[in-house]
Amino acid sequence: MADKVKVAILGGGGIMGAHMQGFPKVKDHCELVAVAESNPGRDEAIRKMVGPDVRIVRDYHEALAIPEVQAVDILLPHNLHMPATIAAARAGKHVLVEKVMGRNVWECDRMIEACEKAGVTLTICHDRRYNGEWMTLKDIVESGVLGDVFFWKLDHNQDVVLPPTSWAHWKDGIGGGCIMSCLTHQIDGLRWYAGEVDAVTCLSATRPERMQGEFAGILAAKLKSGALAELSINWWTRSHHGANCLWYEMVQACGTRGEAYRMSGRGTFVRLHEADTAAIKRYGPAVKDGFVKVEGGEWGGHERCIREWVAMLRGEPARITTSGRDCRGTVEVAEAAYRSVDTGRTVKLPIRPRKWKSVGMPESLQGIAAAKTNYHVDVGSRKSS
Repeated sequence: MADKVKVAILGGGGIMGAHMQGFPKVKDHCELVAVAESNPGRDEAIRKMVGPDVRIVRDYHEALAIPEVQAVDILLPHNLHMPATIAAARAGKHVLVEKVMGRNVWECDRMIEACEKAGVTLTICHDRRYNGEWMTLKDIVESGVLGDVFFWKLDHNQDVVLPPTSWAHWKDGIGGGCIMSCLTHQIDGLRWYAGEVDAVTCLSATRPERMQGEFAGILAAKLKSGALAELSINWWTRSHHGANCLWYEMVQACGTRGEAYRMSGRGTFVRLHEADTAAIKRYGPAVKDGFVKVEGGEWGGHERCIREWVAMLRGEPARITTSGRDCRGTVEVAEAAYRSVDTGRTVKLPIRPRKWKSVGMPESLQGIAAAKTNYHVDVGSRKSS
């Protein structure tokens, strides 16, 4: 590939700001050629991020038709991830897709097939795997100092209200509700840390004034290793804002020899019930008496993912941990959780793929080529997550 990888971004909504934290850091190796955004009202914000020389087009197919574009970063609504990926693959473009990969595993399989048939790469931006603090927890677990990790707890808290004018309000747009949209961060982290899931049981809650799909969910899982996991998401809480607040996200691992956790805004910590000389040397003697903070890398997840993606496209060593084939499993667990809600039963994995069945989304939103709107917004703070 040429010295500078030429990229087009498909979708110029709120999540583009997170991705644009990464592209300037790889400007010596990557050139942003175009942004596809159907809403002209986004042009000013896009220009502030990309400068005057990047083309803005109204349909992502226009960006795919630009000959010099070698790869695309897809930031479109979830219902467009599959068609945009297939179109990009047929155009010979390498693909990066913002999570979640697709609305179900059937769509993921179509995306994988298209890219493999075209000989292009498919990478999913599950940014937590590239976040310095999450990576630090991964290193702790893999070092073996926790012993046999038998229990995991992962949760996600926000205050999100989605109006009917948003594609994300509708099950057809978002792929269900908050479980598929954002608990997939925790599901993907669990799979990355602890291995594959064997069975899931799920409960969820809905309020139509907030969104068509669920706004809260609790997922109990048993891993193939025998470990247990508890995952939860709440999109009706402001508990992580203000004095004496809780957290936005938390991951906890409990093992036979120690424990570790990562908490938003605080960092990654470890405590050992049994510590050998090497562990004490690494973490300090205080690790036997309480939790000790373990410093991680400063790079954010989107930044590092884009850095590794560009390096891979240039044929350089790259630590890509989120291929399409790998991240398919994250969507599968979320889809299994929905089947558990529907049947009131525990669902074993793997599940048989099913084509997406529409449950009713306004026609005016179904084919929208607009980018992800800034829908992950806490009502109280008006800050993007």
